[in-house]
Amino acid sequence: MYLFIDETENNDWFIVAGLLVKNKKDIVLAYNHFKKSIRNIPIDSRAKSILFTEFKSTLLDRKYKKLKIKLLEELSNLNPVVIFSCYYKDDSSFTQKSKEDAYIKLLSKIILEIKDRVNIIFDRFNKKDFENRIIGLSKEFVSIETIMGIDSHLEEGLQFIDNLCSVIRLYKSNSDKYNFYTMIEKYSTEV
Repeated sequence: MYLFIDETENNDWFIVAGLLVKNKKDIVLAYNHFKKSIRNIPIDSRAKSILFTEFKSTLLDRKYKKLKIKLLEELSNLNPVVIFSCYYKDDSSFTQKSKEDAYIKLLSKIILEIKDRVNIIFDRFNKKDFENRIIGLSKEFVSIETIMGIDSHLEEGLQFIDNLCSVIRLYKSNSDKYNFYTMIEKYSTEV
């Protein structure tokens, strides 16, 4: 089992989400199928180059909603499990330390939901001490087989979970005007 982890936030919410799949190969195949299916979209070559380097949710949410829908449809074909946990920011003192503590707590809640052995891949932070805290979770949870940080542009599963995070953030903020969440609701669980 593979669990791809990413986080997102806005003024009210800090959210950590995980995309759980049985096989990493399935994620790669879905990603390549998605790329192939949109290869001939009519956009200028510079925009396409940026888009195809990494399918960032911010870009898809703002400019390419039809591509976002197509990405979510492709993902749903994998029979994935999405587990997410949220922290409501009730005051303005949400410091970097608070954010790191919340991330660890929310990630721990997600891991507790997984009964099988799992390989966890999270989006790197380039903050060694914090990444070591995340990796240290492997000592607390026997279900963790491996845990590592990878740059999102190098990992297809992280690009999928980045887009799922934005869907969840929009949903929790009552801003999901395109109803993206209805596309993932059947395989998503909040813990």
